[in-house]
Amino acid sequence: MIDPAAPSMTAAERDAILTDVAGKLPVRPNGRKRMLWIACMAIGIVSLAYLFFTAPQRAWGSYAVNTLYWLGIAQGAVVFACSIRLANGRWAGPVMRIAESLSAFLPYGFALMVILLVAGAPTYLPWVAHVEPRQAPYLNLPFLYARTLIGLGLLWWLSRDLVRTSLRTDAHLLKDHVAPELKPHYEKLAQGWRGDGEATWQRDRLAKRAPQVVLAFAAVYTLLSWDFIMSLTPEWVSTLFGWWFFMGAFLSGIAMTALLATQLRSKYRLEAYITPHHFWDTGKIAFGFSIFWVYQFWSQYMVIWYGNLPEETWWVFLRFEQPWRRLAFAVFDFVFVLPFLGLMNMYTKKNPFWLALFSLIILSGMWMERHILVMPSLNPDHVWVGLPEIGVTLGFLGVFGWAVQGFLAKYPAVNVADVLAGHGGHGH
Repeated sequence: MIDPAAPSMTAAERDAILTDVAGKLPVRPNGRKRMLWIACMAIGIVSLAYLFFTAPQRAWGSYAVNTLYWLGIAQGAVVFACSIRLANGRWAGPVMRIAESLSAFLPYGFALMVILLVAGAPTYLPWVAHVEPRQAPYLNLPFLYARTLIGLGLLWWLSRDLVRTSLRTDAHLLKDHVAPELKPHYEKLAQGWRGDGEATWQRDRLAKRAPQVVLAFAAVYTLLSWDFIMSLTPEWVSTLFGWWFFMGAFLSGIAMTALLATQLRSKYRLEAYITPHHFWDTGKIAFGFSIFWVYQFWSQYMVIWYGNLPEETWWVFLRFEQPWRRLAFAVFDFVFVLPFLGLMNMYTKKNPFWLALFSLIILSGMWMERHILVMPSLNPDHVWVGLPEIGVTLGFLGVFGWAVQGFLAKYPAVNVADVLAGHGGHGH
């Protein structure tokens, strides 16, 4: 929908923008990148095979950590796009489309979760062999399968519908400008165009889907935190744990969106559409939620500390004592201290190099955080975070990169409708 306050645009200028955006679409994913993702997957398979032969529980621990981590990044990015819509953030057109592109990983993540449930649950989850009678109504495999797969399936469907609705206008605008290989796909995506009523229909549908995705995300990822982290030690509980977990996934999605924005701007020559102002605003959001992450940590820790109940404190103290102490403080530094100091000024938020660097730092910190939530519960005496775990992570990175690259080869990395409407400027 065109903004009345936007400067008028001639038909020739409009056509030039559509031709320019369509001309930047790769159409087919880059072959070298495809080979890189395949190589990463091969490293991941070899690393997992090594762990399965040497320490099966460690193997499934690493697999579970990465499934939760990469699913959290993908879904957290979609929730980021939904949050921008709910806040009427017109500044974020290009950034919002990049966040939506991460939804391409969700079907792969769903399949990876199925493997974990079917093949890994008996080894990974200690309560499968013995569960307390009082916990049996919740901690049982059929109910675990049902709530996990139904919850993730619902989120996948809602996210897919939201992204396809978001793409309809771009498909309609670009269908006569894209390469012949893409034209049938764009025509199918824009099928049933409603003319003057399309903008209202899209606005109403997105206004429904965005809060649905956000609420489902909070509920489903709270259950994931209970089922795949807290249930590793069924005698320990925390009412704030699910909140901390899904907001960590949200922060990861923001950081990955910022990282991709810095790379796609130069890779696809999108300097006219993705500006330093977009980096500035995205950097401020990453900065703010990095602080929010440490606030959540402190809220949870303070309650456990002043209660001083042995059944609560041991879980935290285990992770702050040897051999896990260094990793715990590394998480604190990577997720909070370094981003807080580094993203405090405007220059580093506007500069693609520095924003990418601090986004990588946050993502690395969240990767370590997921490990320190899981691994001490599996084996408190040995730090199960090393080269094999890095190899497994590379395998998941390969799947993630393969999926997102496929999306960005077919669809524009910027929201064309927002570009034509004059949106996408600085948020202040």
